[in-house]
Amino acid sequence: MAKKRAGWERKIYRGTAGSTAATHIDTHVVDINITHGNEYNETTDRGAGTAVPKMTEQLVKQVAEITFTMQYEDAEAHMVALLAASQAGTPLAFKVERRLSGVTEFDGDCYIDYESSGELSAGQDVSFTLHPTDDGGRDWSFT
Repeated sequence: MAKKRAGWERKIYRGTAGSTAATHIDTHVVDINITHGNEYNETTDRGAGTAVPKMTEQLVKQVAEITFTMQYEDAEAHMVALLAASQAGTPLAFKVERRLSGVTEFDGDCYIDYESSGELSAGQDVSFTLHPTDDGGRDWSFT
């Protein structure tokens, strides 16, 4: 019987753009979310005009969206590197894998956006959104 996995079993790595990420972001990561999607172009035609047309679509591009949240801590090495890359507009390599099985879900270079909350009654969470790019010299992959 296959083992069911919990969300905490997912791991994320960072590294230099253009190479596979190898540095495990192992502190203060709360959530890691991945969405794989597609965008389509409508290709429906009128036909002979004797029946209502049926909508058809053609795949035009794949889309990957990766977000993760970390709890802010002063001078924490991963946080410092991620914020610096985001502010400089520099892509980094990222890899996301399932913890125990080691299956790679995403591997590629990404630009980084972040948002930081500062609610009075909560800790300072920083939410990162990764934007896949080939500017580091390699294509991203999603499995």
